[in-house]
Parts: sequence; C-alpha cells; structure tokens
Amino acid sequence: MIIRDYVIKEVIRTFAGVFIVLFLIILSTQLLRSLSAVAEGKIALDFLFSLLFFKNVASLTLILPLTLFLSILLALSRLYKDSEMVALSACGIGPGTLLKSILIVIFSFVFIEIGLALVFAPWASSKMQYAEESFKAEADIELITPGQFNMIDNGLRVLYTEKMPGPTTLENVFLHVDNGETNSVMASDYANLVTDKRQGARYIVFQNGNRYDGTAGLLDYRFIKFKDYGILMEGKAFANIVLDRESVPSLELFKSNSLQHKAELQWRISQVLMMILLAMIAVPLSKTAPRQGRYAKMALAILMYVVYSNLLVVAMNWVRKGVVDPLIGMWWVHIIFLLVFLILFLGQMGWFHGLKRKTRNVLNCPNEFDELVDK
Repeated sequence: MIIRDYVIKEVIRTFAGVFIVLFLIILSTQLLRSLSAVAEGKIALDFLFSLLFFKNVASLTLILPLTLFLSILLALSRLYKDSEMVALSACGIGPGTLLKSILIVIFSFVFIEIGLALVFAPWASSKMQYAEESFKAEADIELITPGQFNMIDNGLRVLYTEKMPGPTTLENVFLHVDNGETNSVMASDYANLVTDKRQGARYIVFQNGNRYDGTAGLLDYRFIKFKDYGILMEGKAFANIVLDRESVPSLELFKSNSLQHKAELQWRISQVLMMILLAMIAVPLSKTAPRQGRYAKMALAILMYVVYSNLLVVAMNWVRKGVVDPLIGMWWVHIIFLLVFLILFLGQMGWFHGLKRKTRNVLNCPNEFDELVDK
C-alpha cells in the first residue's frame, strides 16, 4: 500500500509539471497566431479571449494523453536512475505490481479524457465555430474605420464615413455598390447600423439621402431621393449554421450512418484508447540502467507518440474516404500498439529469457562460465 501510494504520488507530481509546460507551449502558440489574425483584421479583438478559451479546451484531448505518457515515463525513469527500483525489486515489487499501481492513475484520468473527447471538446468546437461565424457575419460592420475607404464583400462594396459618433451611427456617409454591369451610389448625412435579431442579418439604413444608379461613362443614370433606405450588408442567416464534424455532439455521431461521422466518432474514442495504451507502454519503456539517465528514453517516447497519432490520422482519413470498412476502422492501430506493449512488458517480466538461451545454444555460443567449468 505504501509503495503504491509512493509511485502514484511520483507520477502525479511529474504530471503536474509536464502538463503546465505543455499547456503553456500550446497557449503561447495559439496566442501568437490569434494576435497575428487580429493584426491582419481576420478576427476582432473581442473574439480573441473566447477563441483562445475554446481552442485550449479542444486541445486538452491531445495534451492529456501525451502528458500522462511522459509523466509516467519520467517518474519511473527517476526510480530506475536512483536505484530505487532495485530496492523495490528486492522487496518483491515486480513489473506486475508496478503496472497495477500505474493502472490506478490511468483509469483516474480515463474519465477526464472521456468527458473531454466526447463532450467538452465538441462543445468547445461548436462554440468556436459559432464565434467565428458570428464574426464573419459582423466583420464588415465592426471593422469600419471613419475617414477611410472600407472594402466590404471582397471589394464589391466600398463604404466611406466621415465620423462615427456611436458604434452604430455614421455621419456624412456614402456607399458604392458594384452590381456587375451597373453601379449604385448611396449618399446621406446620417446612417445607422441595424441587426435583424431573428436571422442575424446586418443592414445599413441611410436617412434622407440620394441614390444614383447607372453605368460608368454613360449618361443613362437614375436618381432617387429617399427618406429611409436599407442595404443588406450580409446575405447569411447566421441561425442556419451547419456544424463541422468536429462540432457535432457525440450522441448524434452514434446515430449517424455517415462515413464522416463514423470516422469522427472513432477518432474521439481512439484518443481515450491512445491515452490508456501509451500510459501502459510507458511502464516497460521506462526501464533504464542507472547510468543512462532519466531522459534516456525521451526521444523514443516522443517518436512513438508521433507515430501513434499519425497512424490514427491516416486511419481516420481511410474511414472517411471509404478505403477501410468502418468495422476495421481505426482499431487496427490500437491492436498494433497493444502488441508493442505486450512484447515490452513480457520481455521485462522475463518471458523471453528461455527463448534467448535456446537461441544461444542453437548458435553454439556457450557462455564464459560454462567454458571455465569444462576446463
């Protein structure tokens, strides 16, 4: 009991340090990308912190398996480096007992990973998509700069306003609209920005102004004087947004027969299985000689994680494209790494020592002790 608690405490302590480092790396990377997008005018500053929050919640599903894998590897490697594992072995604490202690930690985090992969990550992705679509629906209006020519709808509309006394009020404003063969110009002293709350459409309403319709270079133009004139700035109905597959709730994925949805569901379940298998592999992988150091297997561990995750991505794409039957799906990747764990663990348990001895006898390579006895 004491040994088990000691091993669990070492893993949890290492997990906290590794998680903080990885999370700060992910956070700083996403922050730099988001600030660059704000500077380029792709997103508004108001959306920055909400997008960062949702992106970090979604990224936790990938951070948690890697963090647990590295924390178990580092914690157990330290025990080998300080020769504590030798003392534990002398007390009868073998790889099997050590694995049981690690399984307690693994299944403690499994419930967290299940909640993240199946519930919170899709929720965060949907919120992030709603925020991005909301920004796209409002960007042309929110990024209006007084005293400058503002390009709207990919340059098909050019808006100019001298002043903006309020967030929705424009003074001395005109709008040029390129209709293809003809052009329209609306001008007035005042205009207001109005939002249709039911559909999310944005309008600019000119008051007591003039409209000019015609073709450049020709005299056949039309002049209209109006009291109120509204122009639809966005043609989208924001309420009718179609969620990406990453944002679809897991319950809907279970009910769907679409290959896209089946692949996404298997991807979410695979993140949980990957965390379990990598954490189990870390137990035999952490075995090192005292002189090798604590970080001797770090490069191999990271390579194993990269290969595992990339194989899952390849398998998911195969399921989405119909190359692999959904019954086979992504499960073959987990079977491969389950075999890797069994080979490493059984080797640590000594199951292959007899095979090595037989192989050595077949190759006629007697050990030095037998030669000395024969002499």
